[in-house]
Amino acid sequence: MRIRWVSDWTRQSSKRGNRYLRKIAGTRLGMLYFNLSALHHVGRRTGRTYVTPLSAYPFGDGFVLSVAYPKVDWCENVLAAGKCTLTWNGKEYALENPELIPAVEAMKAYPLLVKPFLAAQAPETKKFLWLHRSNSNSHEQQDL
Repeated sequence: MRIRWVSDWTRQSSKRGNRYLRKIAGTRLGMLYFNLSALHHVGRRTGRTYVTPLSAYPFGDGFVLSVAYPKVDWCENVLAAGKCTLTWNGKEYALENPELIPAVEAMKAYPLLVKPFLAAQAPETKKFLWLHRSNSNSHEQQDL
């Protein structure tokens, strides 16, 4: 019960802090803070466009994102829509075909300094979302 309360409190605090992080997310300055990127997605119920700052790391033909809590709106929105856009290091990438992958596989994308933070997550929250680049992004493949 206490863990759930802490998780809910942290999630609400993060939502309030996002308005400040959005200003640097996806920029070169944001890259200095755990690869802070801007995820552009559409709400599954409202149809509104949202921008969520989060850490994204190149993985395979796209990017991997850590899902920090058991229920995360941005993750559910992306899974429902099947596509989104990510601003990473000053460039925009159209992403599609989201899939949840096991932590063992996703950890290959993360640098050594970040892995301890991910390992400290509770087992029920260790989810990772892999987003593949859309075919229209094939010319950007060499940029990563």
